[in-house]
Amino acid sequence: MKFIKYFALIVLIPVYGAFAQQELSKVGTSMGQFLKIGAGARGTALGDAYSSEVKDISALYWNPAGIQKIGRPSVGIAQTQLFAGITYNFLGVVLPLNSNTTAGLSITYLNSGNIEMTTIAEPEGTGTTFTATNVAVGLTVARRLTDRFDLGVTLKYVQEKLFREKASTFAFDIGSQFNTGIYGMKLGMSLANFGGKMKLDGPDLSRDVTNDDTGITYSGGVRWKTLDWPIPLVFRLGISDDLIGENSWLVKSTRHRLTVILEANDPTDHYLRYNYGVEYEWLKFFALRFGYKANYDEADFTAGLGLNFAKFGINGRLDYSFNNYGLLGYVHNYSFEFNF
Repeated sequence: MKFIKYFALIVLIPVYGAFAQQELSKVGTSMGQFLKIGAGARGTALGDAYSSEVKDISALYWNPAGIQKIGRPSVGIAQTQLFAGITYNFLGVVLPLNSNTTAGLSITYLNSGNIEMTTIAEPEGTGTTFTATNVAVGLTVARRLTDRFDLGVTLKYVQEKLFREKASTFAFDIGSQFNTGIYGMKLGMSLANFGGKMKLDGPDLSRDVTNDDTGITYSGGVRWKTLDWPIPLVFRLGISDDLIGENSWLVKSTRHRLTVILEANDPTDHYLRYNYGVEYEWLKFFALRFGYKANYDEADFTAGLGLNFAKFGINGRLDYSFNNYGLLGYVHNYSFEFNF
């Protein structure tokens, strides 16, 4: 019981601090915003309330401790069709090293699509296009410390590219999942994107300078100065419980499962956010999911469904999610995971 008390104290202090600082907004003070876009259809369908419940390959994004529960070699892909033609892709591979240790590799990639290039001299467009791309490559190790406590760490390389200018840094995520043993409640905690700052640099920051007196032009005589910015540090604390299911303390059932999830999401560049998710599963084959995001700028209701093909001898699952981003429109996410 002392362990539970100490654990609760450790994880609740940052949340309390977030409440105390909620009056101060830090919107627009970090780079690498793509790092906050959820990966995988199951988690996004549950309103991003997933750190305590995740046990599939998307745990490489949500909470690295979750890959320890997969238990077999796995590969997964996901694609999100964002607004304005932007696409966001995720690829993950997981390999158990032994019964207590699992390793994983993940790649997230965002592409803006073609953007028309404009200049001061040609504000209507130059007739050429460019792209903005973001990528994060992570190496994860998760370990089971006790029969109820898993811990995971991810080291990742993050890069943003705008035309020919680039910015990059290294960061890491750390996460844990804990089965409290109290009415089936599970806790999940993760700290994501703890790392250095990023600063755009490239050849287009240099400009030629002409001396008005001599008429001599100096190539690259002036260079625009850019500032470095941190990446968005995100703290997540979630709790989940099965109200109906095999492990439920309330209603036992082998055919149905109903899980509720609550989560606090505290990024350094925004106010504290709240995420809620509900998942119903029938015969471990068909899942229906709903979620809600509170205190977001342009996001609220989410929904989705999933199919697990294990009953048909195929160790794979297909998931879909639908997200409402208000004025920005609707976002669709598709993911597939295969276990060997």
